[in-house]
Amino acid sequence: MSTRANPAVRWLARAACWVFYRADRIGEVPGDGAVLLLPNHPNALLDPAVIWATAGRDVRFLAKSTLFSGPLGPLIASAGAIPVYRKLDQGVDTSKNAETFTAVSQALAAGDAICIFPEGISHSTGRLEPLRTGAARMALAGERAGTRVALVPVGLNFDRKTAFRSRVTVVFGQPFSGRDLVEMTEGENAAGARALTERIATHMRRLLIEADPRGDATLVERVDRLYSAARDRPADPAERLARRRTIADGMARLRDADPERYDHILMRLRRYDTRLRRFGLR
Repeated sequence: MSTRANPAVRWLARAACWVFYRADRIGEVPGDGAVLLLPNHPNALLDPAVIWATAGRDVRFLAKSTLFSGPLGPLIASAGAIPVYRKLDQGVDTSKNAETFTAVSQALAAGDAICIFPEGISHSTGRLEPLRTGAARMALAGERAGTRVALVPVGLNFDRKTAFRSRVTVVFGQPFSGRDLVEMTEGENAAGARALTERIATHMRRLLIEADPRGDATLVERVDRLYSAARDRPADPAERLARRRTIADGMARLRDADPERYDHILMRLRRYDTRLRRFGLR
């Protein structure tokens, strides 16, 4: 049976997102049926709020079990979250993950949208970290039980995730399936879960601007603003995302292939910005 979130908690999470960020959404989530949302995880507890605010339907989240016993426990429980028992959390009984898989299977069979962060950790690397196989195994378990599960990759792209009223671009990718891999998971065979995990990573990476937030991400944003102003490009979120992905990829290739040229261009850009500030120009 489906477990719905307390409407007040849902409203609070959505309000927190819209107050703190300027959120742009690209793509759609299927309006009904079993869905497994698969976002990257750059911003800890605010990531679920951003997903909830932009998904267009109610969502249940998987959350680490230790949160349920902390000060936020009642809030997380009333949000309809499902606990996950991670090996890296001290004193946690990981055998209880059997209950987690059962709860997810029941929720998917009821037609719920479930959100799991496949990286398994929140981080600030600016890149997609290696994925755990849990999301793939849950999707395949649902398919074996007769539930058609739509896998929806999600890209959370924060301009400056800790800055008030900064921008976040949320990209919901095209749904895909792992149904063709079910036969590879019979018995103790884990090949299907590994193959689907790789497929999930490929779909997620297409939606991300992968850049080090301590330096590269700010530079990508700056280059994009210069390019857009010079070429009079529209502010459409999808076009902006595509440009910044191209810029980030190009920067990484140039730095690897010709570091001297990269440093020279970076120096020119910084001198240009210094002159702008000197004359009070934007």
